Amino acid sequence: AKLCQCPAQPDVEEVVRDGAGHMVTWTGSGFARVRDGAGLTFHMDNVPYPMDYELLIRYEPESAEDWEVVVSVSSRVLPTSPRCGNLLPSEQMYRESLPHSQRYVLLSRPFCFEPSTPYEVTMRLQRAGVTQRHPGTFILIDSVRGVPLHPCQVQGGQCECKPHVIGRRCDRCTPGSYGFGPQGCSPCACSPEGSVSQLCDAVSGQCQCQPGAVGRQCDQCQPGHWGFPACRPCQCNGHAEECDPRTGTCLRCRDHTDGRHCERCQDGYYGNPVLGSGQQCRPCPCPGYPGTRHYHGSSCHADEETHHIVCLCAPGYAGE
Repeated sequence: AKLCQCPAQPDVEEVVRDGAGHMVTWTGSGFARVRDGAGLTFHMDNVPYPMDYELLIRYEPESAEDWEVVVSVSSRVLPTSPRCGNLLPSEQMYRESLPHSQRYVLLSRPFCFEPSTPYEVTMRLQRAGVTQRHPGTFILIDSVRGVPLHPCQVQGGQCECKPHVIGRRCDRCTPGSYGFGPQGCSPCACSPEGSVSQLCDAVSGQCQCQPGAVGRQCDQCQPGHWGFPACRPCQCNGHAEECDPRTGTCLRCRDHTDGRHCERCQDGYYGNPVLGSGQQCRPCPCPGYPGTRHYHGSSCHADEETHHIVCLCAPGYAGE
């Protein structure tokens, strides 16, 4: 026997069909005939509008066997349109069944495509339910096309819009919403107490605040104030600039002060830190100062009559 030097059959070949005298079941000049386990790539660069599309795959089996396809969609260019701008191209693999009794299938998830952006749809085709590939088995792939996920109405052309989106082509947010994107728009949710109106910036969502109110929704007091919507200044005796926006408790008291209003000295210090007293918190001389090795007290106070400093000694120590 002689070794046959026959050229190997390619994994993918073009099959041209003449539609004369036959019922045409294909969209172009024919099919791509793909071997079991092989794949092919479609290039998409003719997207008309930025929106969500479902991918429709047309095919014809050559036998009564079911097939399956593994699909990935990728792009080397990041999306820039408001509709697709916050979605990165996904190269995740998606598996779909290709029953022999059907002639097309829609992928189970949509993709956001935009004009002037090249996309690659890569497919690997194989017989379903088997682990070994058969080199003599093929399937015919007709085409891949994007079908708008939300088709428009026949009368008037009104598209089916996502939440808080309006326009015949669903291309802008409703009044009182912002952030046009793939998931629709988000409500402004401006605070009725702190905002001028229920309208906000279409991009950032910033509401127009009344004097004294801040935050995207105008639902907070300015720094140094608390108790929205009846905002009032923090009372911290000059030892802190900010307080808890709900309770008014001063935050990060300075000058060795403590308390809700920074109105008393920390342990280890004495004096009257209340604003207007003219005093400040001083370290207790017991006998050293807080933080030194010679400090043997826990706190101290000034005697009202003699003004002498009386130390509260640490355990194991005694004296004034």
